[in-house]
Order: sequence, then structure tokens, then C-alpha cells
Amino acid sequence: MKYHQNEERLFERWAKRAKQLRESDEITKDGLLYRGEMWFDGFNQVCRPGDEEQQWADAGLRILVMTKELNEDDGWDIRGESGRVPSPRLTCRTAQRFFPNLELWVYGLMNTPDRKVMPFSRADNQTRLQGYYENAPIARVNIKKQPDIKAASNAVLQKYMRDYADLLKEQIELYDTDIILCVGGQGIMVNFLAEQVYTDLEQVNAHCWYSATAGVAVVKQYHPNYNVYSRKEMYTAMIDDYQAFLKATPAFPRQR
Repeated sequence: MKYHQNEERLFERWAKRAKQLRESDEITKDGLLYRGEMWFDGFNQVCRPGDEEQQWADAGLRILVMTKELNEDDGWDIRGESGRVPSPRLTCRTAQRFFPNLELWVYGLMNTPDRKVMPFSRADNQTRLQGYYENAPIARVNIKKQPDIKAASNAVLQKYMRDYADLLKEQIELYDTDIILCVGGQGIMVNFLAEQVYTDLEQVNAHCWYSATAGVAVVKQYHPNYNVYSRKEMYTAMIDDYQAFLKATPAFPRQR
């Protein structure tokens, strides 16, 4: 499947819908993350398009990360994101909480040898986490495509989910994913998935939901910048519930 071609068509319809709603039609492109060579574009260290479509097609386990929005004054293509600091030195990495936490959560959910999760002490290796996030097949979807330097409230995000519900549903279904990691939003993303995408979605525990029909696991987590709990506490609470989900759901992951 030509994922990027379908993404671009969706973005065009998103912009058209925005004009109809008299909103900004500046769209932050997202979706299947690029897996080409790393380069410095003058502002950020980013990835060029590579073989990500084939990687996704071949993947035995697929993960889609749902995030709220891009907090920038203008939009850019986050499919090229690396999470590294803006520097021509391609060996640098970010000091922010967002990507180190996101990398850790994605790695933990995707690496369960013999259906056993990795404890924090084994998973938390920054070099390995960064390398995994930059090379593994991963999709990332913002529920609000218009960028804004001011963070949107959950009420505003819910408005965008209503106004663009059909397009957001179409984008999620495009990837035929196995795991959807919802970060931030205090449950509004899970509610959208249950109401609009996976109507048989059932809660398994505090962090995990499952759609038996689609074979999709939905995992709810804090926003990666959340700092009330420690990095270890947030990971451990999520991964322990994921372990319980795996034990309770022998049909997951499905075989393609």
C-alpha cells in the first residue's frame, strides 16, 4: 500500500475542511515516520523518506502513537522527526522529556520476548531507545492538525475530533495497526477510538483496552512531558498493566 500517497490525499481534504470551517488550513503533516538518512536541514536533525512503507508492510507488530497537536507557531512534517536537539552534530540527542519518555514507552510495548515485558532497569538505555525509535516502523498521528504555539484545552481538542472525525478515523484505519498508544488528553483519545473507530473496544485495566474484532490494543499513558510522576513510575505502571493484558489476551497480537 502507498501509505504516504494516501496521507497526502487526506491532508488535502483536511485543509479543504478547514477552509470550510473558516479555520487555518495550515496542516501539520504526520503519519508513517520516515526511515531514510538523517540530515540537518538548518533548523533540526530530521530523517528523509526511506523504506518505511516496506518496513511497515513487513512488520509483525505495528504501533501508532496518538498525540494531541504540534505546539509550534507553524506547521512542519513530523514524519521526519528524530527527537534530537537542533544541531549539525548528528550524534546529539534531546534533553527534553518528550522524546526520551516516548521512546521508552514505544520500546517497552514493542519488545515483549515470550510475552514478557521488560522492567525499567532493562529497558532504560538511552542509546538503544533512540536507535530503536529512529529505525523501527512507527506511525504518529496528531488529533489536531493545525499548529499553535498555545496548547489547546481538552475541550478544544474534542471540537477538532468532532469536526474532523471521519478524516481522523480514516487515517487511523489506514495503518491497520496492532497497538495504539494514546498520550495525554486524559482519556479523550480512547473515548474517540471507542465511539468512532473500534465500537467493541473494552477496557482490560487502567492502561489497556482491546478490540477483539480488529485485534487492536489501545494503551493510555500520560503526556510525555508530564512531570508529576517519575520516568520510572510512569513506565512501570503502564508496562505492568500491559503484561496483565498480554496474559489475559492470548489472541493478541493477531497473525497477518
